[in-house]
Amino acid sequence: MKFYLAKISKVFGHNRNSFNEELDKIFESINSRTYEDILIIKEKQMFSAKSQDITQAQKCGFASGVGISSSDVSLKASSSGDFSETVQSGEEIKEKFSEILLQFFDPKSILTQIKNLLSKIGIKYVFICLDDFSEIDKDAMEIFVDTIIAPLNNWSDGYFRFKIAAYPSRIYFGDIDPSKIDQIKLDYYDLYLSNHVRDIEQEATLNISRLLTSRFNYFLDKDPASFFDLSKNDISDYYKVLFDTTSNVPRNVGWILWYANQSSVSKGSLITLKDLELAAEKYYTDSLEVFFSQNKYMKESFDEKLEKYHLNELLNQIIKMSKKNKTEIPSLNSKVFESEKSRPVTSHFYVKKEMEKLLNTLELNFFITKYNEQKDKDGKLIVFFFLNYGLCKKEDINFGRGTDRKYIVQRRFDYSDAIKECIDAAKKIRCNACGSSYSMDKLNILELYHMLCPECRKGVCEIIHVEVELPTVKQEIQLMEFDLKLLNALRIDEPQFASLLAQDLDCHYQKVTKRAQFLETEHSLLMRKKETLYREYGERTYYYLTDKARNIYFSKFAPQSIEAD
Repeated sequence: MKFYLAKISKVFGHNRNSFNEELDKIFESINSRTYEDILIIKEKQMFSAKSQDITQAQKCGFASGVGISSSDVSLKASSSGDFSETVQSGEEIKEKFSEILLQFFDPKSILTQIKNLLSKIGIKYVFICLDDFSEIDKDAMEIFVDTIIAPLNNWSDGYFRFKIAAYPSRIYFGDIDPSKIDQIKLDYYDLYLSNHVRDIEQEATLNISRLLTSRFNYFLDKDPASFFDLSKNDISDYYKVLFDTTSNVPRNVGWILWYANQSSVSKGSLITLKDLELAAEKYYTDSLEVFFSQNKYMKESFDEKLEKYHLNELLNQIIKMSKKNKTEIPSLNSKVFESEKSRPVTSHFYVKKEMEKLLNTLELNFFITKYNEQKDKDGKLIVFFFLNYGLCKKEDINFGRGTDRKYIVQRRFDYSDAIKECIDAAKKIRCNACGSSYSMDKLNILELYHMLCPECRKGVCEIIHVEVELPTVKQEIQLMEFDLKLLNALRIDEPQFASLLAQDLDCHYQKVTKRAQFLETEHSLLMRKKETLYREYGERTYYYLTDKARNIYFSKFAPQSIEAD
């Protein structure tokens, strides 16, 4: 941080020396050892000698003699015990107090000094951008918010402002008041609905047009239309298919065009609608489907693997229902289906509003996309989704929602019961005290009461997964999820150097370099070559997959690979 603040000072002329002096004073105060009375966390545990139940609470007290480490700015903790005992009604109750001692620095004071210094040179706000915040573990997220983000946000009076990218429902606010921050949803349905757009799909398609026009003009100095075959189709047809295949996600747009380029522009021909459709299927099988197919190779807990297994079963149930509708619709006499009988479109479906959260993870990983919600005939809210376009191509499901506006609201596209049945077979809600079980459709009600068991009114209800026998592999070939993504990125496009891989994996190139070295030296899954493949990049260290990696992890993509050791 000191390095970047010092760089700022270069633009302020004669004030630079005084700026540097004040900056040095701030960091000298951080490194100096000081002693203050600080708040100490005490954990109280109640032990019942009769029932063996344990109840935890917290008490707070004050202690002194805690200082700052002079070597680094960090939080450190140690603990000690303090005990007391009481007896009530013949039952022995023991209270155990655990004291957590913290070595700390005072961030409020430091922030105030930095704020005052920056204000003197005309800086009105400091923006801190955090990308992919939801990727970190829940425990790490809570610690980071409680110790860094919340203090910065709450103590600086809006001077330090955060811009945080996170997935819906995967962010922890801590002491931050959600009502006092702007939450901008980027999923196209929520984004355009919040702006009172009537035709959400049309607006999202126009956004594809604006996105491609600006990017093509900037990077290629050409109009997008010059890359598409317009002999049979208008450019608007291509934008519509791009919307269908990508759900308006810019990263997905880039991937679809990259795959389409491999079979068209790179071979001297223009992109056709067929190229986009095949690209969608290729992107699905290469990058999305591996979320499930590579599950057995993930170095994860059994519960995490089990959750993915049941999630895959849920997706398969939705696919099964869509295929069933495709088979049955041609034999129906309803006028609503009349124009669709020759080619029934069955990619779209709906569920009851209270079941929406059960599909969040599938939507998060682009297997399905929410596109609308409305009231049914009974006045109850229903939510509409569609299956991934590439998945539909792979499973031979016709994509679309019918020419008749009443088509998609027919009862056969209500998958609520089928999804509920699948979820109930995979998950249960159970009280950790009395053992009472509840179906998953009671989750919303239980959450209103903080998961308190309605039967015993003492225990807390927890979601448990029904255990099944999962396919297993040897522990020595199990890898972290990031490592598998790195290997898969090379399988899709090989060779690549660290910076290019970092763009694909949305991380810093140093992380790629570190993990690539591990995969090479510890597992012999990668090999490096220093070479000049492209003039514009010069000499670089390129990474290649080994035959061992292809055979173990990607045998279905490369069946000709030899057996791994």
